[in-house]
Amino acid sequence: MKIVERHVIIFSIAMLITAIGLFIYLPFIGIERKPLTIDIEKLCRVDVDENEWKYVVLHHSATDAGNARRFDRYHRKKRKWPEGLAYHFVIGNGNGSGNGKIEVGDRWKKQIHGAHTANMDLNRIAIGICLVGNFEKDKKPTKKQFRSLVSLVDYISKRYNIPESNIIMHNQVVQKGTACPGKNFPYEQLIDRIGF
Repeated sequence: MKIVERHVIIFSIAMLITAIGLFIYLPFIGIERKPLTIDIEKLCRVDVDENEWKYVVLHHSATDAGNARRFDRYHRKKRKWPEGLAYHFVIGNGNGSGNGKIEVGDRWKKQIHGAHTANMDLNRIAIGICLVGNFEKDKKPTKKQFRSLVSLVDYISKRYNIPESNIIMHNQVVQKGTACPGKNFPYEQLIDRIGF
């Protein structure tokens, strides 16, 4: 077999492989990929009588990584809280749980008070939401975290008729001072995005 014939055969095989690849890929060209949507209503569904929630308190974990399971273990072992995880919801940043993933805590499932502020009266009527991350540093929530937070707070505020004035940051709670959820937390942007 001559060198030219060999090159023609190799070229033909390469073209055939390219054509097969295009044939497989073509149906997907131009298809708009929608981001994963979260079924907030399903996520928030509980099998017990619901509490009469009046507030939403926003937190950051002040850690670069984490998830509901890790925080639950810390709250049970170090803080000695029998109910574990202090928050009702945790929203991941991709380091420990999915970026924008909303994790539902047992306190929400059981509709019991949180342990997310030092003000126990507020804990009884406030839903605690914690975003993984440290927003006191030069970081903000990820775009996916923020979208999930907007969806969750929007749903909760409508479901429980919680006014804008009762969606607060942890540092706005009357208690000992805290920087939580940090100076870079986009509070005004969140309030602007919620449809009151």
